[in-house]
Amino acid sequence: MCFSFHLGTLDNKCNVQKNSTFLVSNGCISSAPVEITSCSGLCETSSIYSAEANALVHSCSCCQEMTTTKKEATLTCPDGSNITHSYIYIESCSCKASDCSGQSTSLRRRRRRL
Repeated sequence: MCFSFHLGTLDNKCNVQKNSTFLVSNGCISSAPVEITSCSGLCETSSIYSAEANALVHSCSCCQEMTTTKKEATLTCPDGSNITHSYIYIESCSCKASDCSGQSTSLRRRRRRL
């Protein structure tokens, strides 16, 4: 599921966020912080009434990776040995169309009987 909001202006557009952290895997740790990436930001979402369908039509998009590369880091284990750890590095992000939960809501199903 994807959560996003459209607030008129996209001050916080979907883009790559960078963070440095120590990688840990199977008790082994990188000797220095490694740059890890994620996608974050706003994408458009809407619900519009369609007279033709007599339903609400939903349009959703999620901030997701567009291009990635595989990178490697050397981790040092408690016994002093080193291992190579592969991880995914996000190069670019963009808003991708996605399925909205409950794609259309028929007004007939939602009307209450009086």
